[in-house]
Amino acid sequence: MTKVSIIVPVYNVEEYLDKCLNSLVNQTIDNYEVIVVNDGTKDNSQEIIDKYVKEYPKIIKPYIKKNGGLSDARNYGLKYARGEYIGFVDSDDYVKEDMFEKMYNKATENNYDIVVCDCIVKDKDTEYILKSNLNLSDNVVDNYILSYPMAWIRLVKKEVINNFKFRKGILYEDLDLTPTFVLKSKKIGFLEYGCYYYVQRPGSIMKQKEFNNRLLDIFDVLSNVKDKIGDLYPLEVEYLFITHLLRTATLRFLDYDNTNMYLERIINVINEYYPNWKENIYFKKSGSKIKIICNLSYKKRYRILKFMKKITGK
Repeated sequence: MTKVSIIVPVYNVEEYLDKCLNSLVNQTIDNYEVIVVNDGTKDNSQEIIDKYVKEYPKIIKPYIKKNGGLSDARNYGLKYARGEYIGFVDSDDYVKEDMFEKMYNKATENNYDIVVCDCIVKDKDTEYILKSNLNLSDNVVDNYILSYPMAWIRLVKKEVINNFKFRKGILYEDLDLTPTFVLKSKKIGFLEYGCYYYVQRPGSIMKQKEFNNRLLDIFDVLSNVKDKIGDLYPLEVEYLFITHLLRTATLRFLDYDNTNMYLERIINVINEYYPNWKENIYFKKSGSKIKIICNLSYKKRYRILKFMKKITGK
């Protein structure tokens, strides 16, 4: 029996791919597979994949497809996954060698549908732990919805994830999908262990010098989450709007010129759906930094926010 299938989409990452695959072929878990999907890469990534296939033919399962983007590559890999549980790794990141053994053991010992681990955000000279469980609720499912949405810190039962697909052609594809897993899973656990290295690289869409209109997908994505689970988890979805719009999107848009209309749109969306957002129970429990940023954002104190970004570097 294959315990875990790890899906790795690959597109123009030759500089990072060797480190990624090396961390995966040396996992301490047994009976697992690494499904590597070449999503029409234009660099030498396939040569690196071929090297690992030759050396680790029982682990690496290679596929090549026409370029369709991250979501499409993940969905493609899911078609061939045989594992009891499914994990994802982005090909410019890497993981600790015991990641999938620890996550699988946590899942099977407790019959969890989903396990979520912590991650290590790694920049050129620094790194820090990003805790997945924010502990804002006594209910683990609520905490799951509130947690960071990245697919690659999750191990999900195949019978659960088979009910879903990543939406093709959008940014924030993880936020669009992973909170809605609660529709088919109620038994969820957190692994309080940083085992995934999230590499910050200059070429990513979030780091581009020019504004990319795909950043506006955040509005559509949050609307989709609201439509799917907003009635079941109203306070949790409200908190997602607060943190992803008033905090993250605002700070991101401030990096660019001529984004005033988008900053105004954030305020309009919050006023339309959640005019009493400051009373959200999770926002009240949040740290002082989040509260300051969200309040300044809502009051349109953008100069202060820019200054805060400048001195913190984030």
